[in-house]
Amino acid sequence: MGSGKTSVANYLSKAYGFNKFSLGAKIHSECRIHGNETREELQKYGQAMREIFGENVWCDYLYYQTVSKSLSKDKICIDDGRQINELQYFTNINYLPIGVIADKELRLERLMKRVNYEIDPATFYHQTELQAEQCVDNCDIKIYNNSDYDSLIYEVEMKLHKFLKGGI
Repeated sequence: MGSGKTSVANYLSKAYGFNKFSLGAKIHSECRIHGNETREELQKYGQAMREIFGENVWCDYLYYQTVSKSLSKDKICIDDGRQINELQYFTNINYLPIGVIADKELRLERLMKRVNYEIDPATFYHQTELQAEQCVDNCDIKIYNNSDYDSLIYEVEMKLHKFLKGGI
């Protein structure tokens, strides 16, 4: 939450033509119907569906969205993977995970600027957020985002060009 994952995905989409997808898009749309879009409600709903349909319910949904649109996985960017099973699901089909890291205080500040409800700092300790830290630890590419947007984009370019040996 608030690390800059979506900013990175939006940049890759605009600069390099990636198709951006979010595992949580369906969660947001379902909760919006019922007027429950707080962070806590989104987390509860997402986890409840995982309990009912299996831990990969959102991965399967997103994957079939890309397949139904006949998109090449070489140009797909998922901006919100947070759980170990999600990391495993997509790395098993050769997606490249990129971890975006920012200080918790800065993340909270960013979140408070973009939502119209009060953020409970305890949400940083929800199961999904704790797993997100483990996922980032397992990424070969880590992008640090404790500054401004231009610094973030510079780091994205440097890390990706280095990792991908100049070609995106």
